[in-house]
Amino acid sequence: MRVPLSRTMAALSVGAALLFVGSAASGSGVEHDSGVTTTVPFATTTTTIASDKTTSHETYREALLAYFSARKQIAVTFKTAVSSARSTYEEATASATTGAERSTARAAYDLAIAQAAATRSAALTSLGNPPVRPT
Repeated sequence: MRVPLSRTMAALSVGAALLFVGSAASGSGVEHDSGVTTTVPFATTTTTIASDKTTSHETYREALLAYFSARKQIAVTFKTAVSSARSTYEEATASATTGAERSTARAAYDLAIAQAAATRSAALTSLGNPPVRPT
């Protein structure tokens, strides 16, 4: 199992703090040549693993929102292309006087829908899968 770097760093800093606290609590200090014992005050640090979990969940939430935003944009683009193809088809059929003109308009409409669907499919494929929820 891979442990995130932040969790490893937190464990190392807690371990170093405990080591330093243990040496300060036992009364050992740094001795100078003058025979004076000096103890160095230490700062207490509180490191919680929950912050790593919260950070990973926030990152996941941001990635998920970005994913859904991109999907929504793909859907809007597809709907716009379909709407444009439909209005073009309706204009062409309104002015068509022969069956051949209506058939040509229908073929152009079908082609535009197929192109919009292919574009949407390519965009969704390039977008990939949604982000995976952290454990």
